[in-house]
Amino acid sequence: MDDSKDFQLRYVGKRFDGTRLPVDILADLPAFRDLLVAFAKDEWRKLNSNYVRVPRGFDKSLSFDLVALEPGSAMPKLNWRKESTQVNLPGFSDQIETIVQDSYMDIVKLIDNAANSIFPESLSSEHIRALNKFGSRLKDGERIEFLGSSDTNGNVVYFDAPRRKDLITHVRETYEAKFEGVGKLLGSQVADSVGSITIRTEQHGDISLNLDPERIISEFDGNINSDVQFDLTIELDHNNKLRSVIEIFDVELIDSISPAQRKLLDRLEHLASLEKGWMDGMGERLSATAIETAGYFITITPLTADAYKIYPSETGGILIELEWDDWDYSVEIQPDGSVEMYGISLSDTQEITPMSFESIDSSFLQEFSSRTRT
Repeated sequence: MDDSKDFQLRYVGKRFDGTRLPVDILADLPAFRDLLVAFAKDEWRKLNSNYVRVPRGFDKSLSFDLVALEPGSAMPKLNWRKESTQVNLPGFSDQIETIVQDSYMDIVKLIDNAANSIFPESLSSEHIRALNKFGSRLKDGERIEFLGSSDTNGNVVYFDAPRRKDLITHVRETYEAKFEGVGKLLGSQVADSVGSITIRTEQHGDISLNLDPERIISEFDGNINSDVQFDLTIELDHNNKLRSVIEIFDVELIDSISPAQRKLLDRLEHLASLEKGWMDGMGERLSATAIETAGYFITITPLTADAYKIYPSETGGILIELEWDDWDYSVEIQPDGSVEMYGISLSDTQEITPMSFESIDSSFLQEFSSRTRT
C-alpha cells in the first residue's frame, strides 16, 4: 500500500457495478475495523511483552473514517486518523502506525491461508465476533478484494462467502449469515410478556422467531398458512444446518398467494432441485439467492403472475418472461440476486435495452410497474 494510513477494499459483483455500495453492506466497514483492532492488540502484545494488557485508550486510538468510494466496482477507502493515537496514546504514534499496517497484513494472511486450507488453531472471541459480521451479507458470486495484497501467484487476496464459512467453522462450530425470503406461517405462541411465530422455509425448515406479543396478536394471529416475508441473520454449522436466529431485521405478512403464483412457486421449487449439468452436461445449479429473489418477485407481483413463464439460466440464475400490453418483457435474475430487465414491442420496432438493478428493490419495482401499468 502506498500510504500506511489508508486501507482500500474492492467489492466485486453486479450489485456493486457503477460505484454502488448497498446500505446493508456498510456494516462491513466497522466490522473490518473491529477485526483490525483485534489483530492490533495481538501485535501490541508481541512488541510489549512487559505489559499485562493493552494500555487504556488503545481501542479509541484506532479510529477510521470512510473518505472515498472510488470507481472500479465499489471501492471504499478507509483512513486511519493518526491524531486519535496522539490524543489517546501520546508518545506511541509511530509504534501504533507500524502495528496498524502489520495488522492489515495479518488479516490478509489469515484469509489467504484459509483459501489454501491453512487455518489457525484458534481465534479469540474478539476476532470471531468481527469475522461473523464482516462479509455476512455477501451473496453468491460476490467478493471483497484487499487492494495492495497478493497471494503466492500474484493475485489479489479476496474474501467471499465460501472462504468466510470455511474460516469461521474451522475455528468454531458455527458461523453467521444473512437469510431472507418467503415462508409459510405455521403458528404463533404468546405467554405473558414473550411471544413467537413459527414459519416454514424451503432452505432451513421450520424457524421460530421471537416477536413482541402485541405485534403477534395484531398482525399474525388468525393468519395460519399465510405467506411471510423475512430478513434474518442466522447461525449455521459447517453443514449449513440452522443452529439459531441471531437477529431479525424484518418479518411481515404478505398478501395471500393466488393459484397462478402457487403454480409458479411450485415450478421454482422444481428448478431448485436441478443438479449441475441439467442441460446436456452444461448448466450450473441454480443459486439459492436467485431462487429466493425469484420467489419474492412472484409473491409481490400478483397482477402479472398469470403471464409469467420461468426458465433456468445456464449460469445458475432464473429468467422470467411475460407478454403484456403488446410487449415481450424479460426479467433476468442473476445468481447473485441482481436483476436485468429488457423487452421488445410486439407491434412495432421499439425495444428496451437492458436495465440493471442491484435486486428486486424499489427502483426496479417502480420501473416494472410503470411498464406493466400495475
